[in-house]
Amino acid sequence: MKKLIIILTTFIMFSNCSYAYDDSFDGIDFNFIDTAFDGIQPVTNKQFNDTINKLTPQPVEDTFGGKLKAFLFGRKYGVETPPVKQQDLKTDIGGEKKAIEDMKNGVYYIKLLVSVVGYDGNIIPLGNYKIKEENINNESLLVFYQGSQEYGKLKLRKFEDTKQKENEIAYSRVDIVSDDVVRVVYSTIKETKCATAKIYKP
Repeated sequence: MKKLIIILTTFIMFSNCSYAYDDSFDGIDFNFIDTAFDGIQPVTNKQFNDTINKLTPQPVEDTFGGKLKAFLFGRKYGVETPPVKQQDLKTDIGGEKKAIEDMKNGVYYIKLLVSVVGYDGNIIPLGNYKIKEENINNESLLVFYQGSQEYGKLKLRKFEDTKQKENEIAYSRVDIVSDDVVRVVYSTIKETKCATAKIYKP
């Protein structure tokens, strides 16, 4: 009897359950996904250039009349941008040549994120520096410059760099060794050296 009551109760429960059916997708043809981009024509170079020309302000003279045109007709007109001078390009090329020449001469640029105690006890403040190796009193020292002003020195020693990347030949970097010590890695084509310094904590 108990089994019969359990079976009937279960049957009644399942017969009263209604399953919600989401018919919001009925009638949608999903075949459009395969043909969504059919009929779209590629843009030609002429159409692209014409559109760019329409959106680019037309150059006018930098005179009262030109300024009046720009004021009256809005974005359609604008003052012509002066072309890049050949001198500017020469300056850029000269800058690149100088950077390459500096690297050949062992001059690098680094950023100290902390102030450090220099070789002679003075403080080298955090900042951007030009560094190069100098031999002073038969000691190999790394000298820190900003422009032509010297800010301090660190003693260099030979270093086996395990963090050197494959494509690096001549490079420099600053490593945080611990809470109290930083290491400046200085690598030329000939050899790799480093200078360690204590972090200055006032």
